[in-house]
Amino acid sequence: MEKGKKIFSKLNEEFLHTTETLWNNEVQANLFVARILIYTSIIAGLIILLSAVNVFSINSSVMTRYLLFAIAEMIIPAAICIYLKGERSWLKVLLMVAYVVVLGRLHMILGHNIVLCLVFPVVLSVRYYSRSLTSFVSGLTVFTYLAASYYGITHQITRVDLNMVDLPAGTVLEFTESTSLRNVIDYALIDYDQLFLHFLQHSFLPKFILFLMISVICALIAQRGRMAIFAQKAETEKTERLATELNLASNIQANMLPNIFPVFPERKEFTLHASMTPAKEVGGDFYDFFFVDDDHIALVIADVSGKGIPAALFMMVSRTLIKNRLLMGGSPSEVLYDVNNQLCEGNAAGLFVTVWLGILEISTGRGVAANAGHEHPVIRRHGNEFSLVVYRHSLAVAAMKGIKFKEHDFIMEPGDTIFVYTDGVAEATNKNNELFGTDRMLDALNKEPDAMPEQLLKNVKEGIDEFVQGAEQFDDITMLSLKYFGPEHLRESQEN
Repeated sequence: MEKGKKIFSKLNEEFLHTTETLWNNEVQANLFVARILIYTSIIAGLIILLSAVNVFSINSSVMTRYLLFAIAEMIIPAAICIYLKGERSWLKVLLMVAYVVVLGRLHMILGHNIVLCLVFPVVLSVRYYSRSLTSFVSGLTVFTYLAASYYGITHQITRVDLNMVDLPAGTVLEFTESTSLRNVIDYALIDYDQLFLHFLQHSFLPKFILFLMISVICALIAQRGRMAIFAQKAETEKTERLATELNLASNIQANMLPNIFPVFPERKEFTLHASMTPAKEVGGDFYDFFFVDDDHIALVIADVSGKGIPAALFMMVSRTLIKNRLLMGGSPSEVLYDVNNQLCEGNAAGLFVTVWLGILEISTGRGVAANAGHEHPVIRRHGNEFSLVVYRHSLAVAAMKGIKFKEHDFIMEPGDTIFVYTDGVAEATNKNNELFGTDRMLDALNKEPDAMPEQLLKNVKEGIDEFVQGAEQFDDITMLSLKYFGPEHLRESQEN
C-alpha cells in the first residue's frame, strides 16, 4: 500500500510538471494569436481604405459594413486576451472561433480571393500543440466556409463564377453593363439553392480535399510538438537531477576533506592551511594531513584523472586507502606501492591518480616525499623566495601494477614553507585561452613570502581570479601549505 502511494504521488508530480509546461505554452500561444488578430484587423482597415477609392469591384458600402464588424470581432477578443495576459484556458477557443468567423465573413464579400486564408486558423492552432484543438478548428472552418458561402450566395453577396451555372444548350448570353448575376440565374431558371449545390460540386469539393490534407498535416505536427514538449521536459528534469546529484557529490567531496582551521592549535612547531575550490563539474582533487604518530605528520595532495561521479568515487577510495596504509606505518614509496596495486585491481574505467605524499618529522624537520606524476612542489627557504623543486616523477598511482616509486629526502629549517597544489592552479585559463602557469603562481606566492599559509593560499587564489577575469573554471583548484617553525630548541639555535 505504501509503495502504491509513492508511485501515485510521483505520477501526480510528473503530471503537474507536464501541465505547467503545457500551460505556459498555452499562455504564450494565446498572446501570439491575439497579436495575429490585431495585425489582421489592421489589414482589414487598409482594405476599407482601398475600397473607398474603388480598388475592389465590390460595393464600397457593403465592404465597409462587413469589415467593420470583422474588425470588432477581432479587436475585442484580442483585447480581452491581452488584458488577462493569456491566462485563461477558454481564451484559445474564443480566439480561434473569432478568427474563423472573421475569415468566414470576409469570404462572403471577397469570395474566392480569400478562400486560401481560411487555412490560417488551422495553421495557427498548431502553436497550441493540441491535436484535438487543431481538429476542432478544422471542422469549424469547414462549417463556417459552407455557411458563409450559402449565406453569401443566397443573399447575392458572394461573387459566383458563372462557370458554375449550367445554361440550356444553345443559349447565348449578351452581356451589357446592366447584366447581373440575378439576370443570368433567372434566365437559366436556376434558384439559389441549386446554385449552392453547383458551388459544392465545382468549387467546394476540390478545395475541401486540399484543406483536409493540410488539416491532417497540421494535426500531426501539433501532436509531434506535444510529444516534443514531453521529451524536452523529461530531458530538462534529467539534466536538473544530474546537476543536483553532481552538486551533492561536490559537497560530499568537499566535506570529506579537513576544513576546520587552524588545525592542531596545540602544536607550536608548524602551522598549515589547505583549500579546494571545486569546479562546476565534480572532479577528483583531494588533500589530507594527519599525524602518523606524535612526531610525524603526513601531507597528501592528489588529483584523479577524469571528471564526474566516477572520478569522485575513485578519489574517495584513493584517499581512504592512502590514509589507512600510512597509519599502518611505512615510507611514502611503500605506501604508494601497496595502494597502487590495490587500485589496479578491478580498475575497468582506467582511472589513475597523481599523488604527492610527504612525511615530515617534526622534531628534526627531516622529511621524505614521493611524487607519483604530480605537480612539482614549491619550497621557500627562510629569508629567500619561493621556487619550484624540480625532479623526475614516478608514474601516477593505478597507472600500472607493480610500480616502484622513488623517494626524495628533504629538510625544513625553522621559517621554511612548503607549498603543494594540483594542476587546476597552473592550468587556470583566461578568456584568451592562456594558462596561469607556474611563473604567475610563484609571483603570487612571493608577493608576501613571509605570510602565513592561509594568506599565501589567498594570494594565489586572488592572482588566479585576477588572471582569468571571470572565465569558467574547468578544474578544481586545490592547494596546501605548511610553514615550519621547528621545536623550541631549534628555534632558539637559529635565533642565536
